[in-house]
Amino acid sequence: MLILYFVLTFLISWVVWSPTLLGAPEGLDIPLVSLGAFGPFIAACIVIRAGKRQGGIKGWLGEMFAARGRVLAILAGAFVLPIAVGGLHFALYRALGGRPDFSGAWPWFAYLIALIPTALLTGGNEEPGWRGFALPELVGRFHPVAAALILGAVHSLWHLPLMGRYDTSFGIYLFNLVGLTFILNWLYFRSRGCIIPVMLFHAGTNVIGSFLPAPDDVLGGAGSFMLLRGIVYWAAAIVLLIATRGTLGYRRERV
Repeated sequence: MLILYFVLTFLISWVVWSPTLLGAPEGLDIPLVSLGAFGPFIAACIVIRAGKRQGGIKGWLGEMFAARGRVLAILAGAFVLPIAVGGLHFALYRALGGRPDFSGAWPWFAYLIALIPTALLTGGNEEPGWRGFALPELVGRFHPVAAALILGAVHSLWHLPLMGRYDTSFGIYLFNLVGLTFILNWLYFRSRGCIIPVMLFHAGTNVIGSFLPAPDDVLGGAGSFMLLRGIVYWAAAIVLLIATRGTLGYRRERV
């Protein structure tokens, strides 16, 4: 079922995104990118329905979106972790000679205005599929570290049609996203299978650069935004791996 899930995810998203590769009319590309981002979620629903999973789609959604007792995790996903990531990224950028420029920074009162739509439509909406479905399936078969590496690689490959929008190489994008995957997986396990903090954190990483900008390449152009962010993710991932002795907080009975 896991292979079927990945195949469906790629098929759904890439079919939706294909017009963007062919040059979608101006104004249509962003809605198509957003729609295609629901591929992991939709694929999970199809596989659960086809597999006649106990509780069905309704039960699965109820488990994922159960927020009771997860308030601290939700606040951490929405505010603490994204701001920490943005702050560390900015500090690394400055340490490497980057020039601070807040002239185009968004005001902090707009943070939630940016966060919520991103969580629902352009980033966080992937997470019910990746973390809510694929991750539990993977850790049922592999060690949490191997599961993170597999999911991070698959997630990166899934983004291939959008590489032109990211102004980076696939290698750097892979480095970035696999590091982030370790943190997202840890947060999912820490939240006891609640997807809300993960959706918010994923969205927060997408928008925090607009509030703590690191706009220029450093190290003669070698230190791009994506590379520096990846270094931050991997530093955090290594700390989490050491702190959890390689489990990322996974306990079989939790997921």
